[in-house]
Amino acid sequence: MYKGIETRAKFDKIRYANCWEDPELLLESFDIGKKYISIASGGDNSLSLLVKNPEIVYAVDLSIPQIACCELKKYAVKFLDYDTFLKLLGFKTCDNRLEIYKLVEENLSLQSRYYFEHNPEIIKDGIIHQGKFEHYFQIFATKIMPLVHNQKNLTELFLPKSIQAQKLFYDKTWNNWRFKALFKVFFNKFVMGRLGRDKEFFKYVDTAMISKNIKERTDRALRDVPTWNNPFVNYILLNNFDYALPHYAKEQNFNIIKQNIDALEIKTGTINEVVNASEMKFDGFNLSDIFEYMDRGLFKEISSQLLSFSNVGAKFCYWNMMVDRRISEILPKNFEYKKELSQELYLRDRAFFYKNFIVDEVIKNV
Repeated sequence: MYKGIETRAKFDKIRYANCWEDPELLLESFDIGKKYISIASGGDNSLSLLVKNPEIVYAVDLSIPQIACCELKKYAVKFLDYDTFLKLLGFKTCDNRLEIYKLVEENLSLQSRYYFEHNPEIIKDGIIHQGKFEHYFQIFATKIMPLVHNQKNLTELFLPKSIQAQKLFYDKTWNNWRFKALFKVFFNKFVMGRLGRDKEFFKYVDTAMISKNIKERTDRALRDVPTWNNPFVNYILLNNFDYALPHYAKEQNFNIIKQNIDALEIKTGTINEVVNASEMKFDGFNLSDIFEYMDRGLFKEISSQLLSFSNVGAKFCYWNMMVDRRISEILPKNFEYKKELSQELYLRDRAFFYKNFIVDEVIKNV
C-alpha cells in the first residue's frame, strides 16, 4: 500500500475547504467514460464531474475532516434548494446555519457528524471559509493587500474588460514594486508551510524558487486570463466568490449535479487502497497534485497500481506545482502524453498556482 504523505503531514483539520484546481480542465479532458475516481480535497471537483452524467464517481481522501467537508457538500446538494445550499456552505450571509445543518446532519457518516459536533464553528461560519489554505488567503487579503493596492485598484481588477485592456492595467497599475516585493515575504516555504500548506508538501521542492515561480504564474493569471469571472482570484483577493462562483455552485450546474448526486460515493483512504478494494476499472482519474509529495520510486509504484484499474482510453489528469512528474514519461509503453491538449488547457487554467496540467491517456493497461 502507498505509505507516503499521510505518515508525515497532519490531517487533523480541514486543509482545503475548496478545491484549488480548475474543474473546467478536467471536464474538457474526460471526453468519454462513465466511471471516475477523484481526489476529494474540498469535494468541489468531484461534484463537478457529476455534470457528465457518470455511472459512478469515487471521491477519495485520507483526511477525516476533508471527508466531512465532502459529505456536507454532497448532502447539501441532495436535500437543500439552491438558495439554502448557498447559505449553508457560506456563499451567502446567513445567521441560522446550525439550524439548516440539522436538515442534512442525519445523512452524514458517524465520523463526520462527530467532527462537526465537536467543531460547530465550522458550520456556523460557513465551511467554504474554514480550511487552513483559505485562512492563509484571508490573512493575505485583509492584512497584506491593503498595503499594496487601494480599493479603487481592487475594484478595477474585477471589472469586465478585454484581455488587451487587462494586460495594460496589470502592467501599468497593478504590477507595482509593492506587489512584486510581497511575493518574497508572503509566498515562501516558511510562511506557506506555517499558514497554508503543510511543510511536508515541499519535501521534493527546490524551495529557493517558490516565490519566483508563483510570481511568474500570477503574472500570467492576472494579465492573460480573465480575472472578473475567475473564482480562484476572487477568493484570494476578496475572501469570497462575489463575482464568480465555483463550477459546482453555479445554479445551472447545481441542478444537474443534484440529479446525479447518488452517483457520488465518498471513500476514506489513499487512492490506491480505494481502487484495490473497488474491483472495477475506471475511465477517468482526477489525481490533483498527489505526485508532488512522492519521490520518483513511489510515484512509479502508485502509477503502476492505478494503471491496473484503468480501461484502455482512460485519462489520467493531474497537476504539477513545483515538482515535475509525468506518468507517460516513466511508463511510456502504457501511456500517451496528450501534449497538445495538456498545453492548450494549461493556458486557460484559472487556478494559477501550477506549472503544468497533464493529461495522460492509457494505451495499454497490462
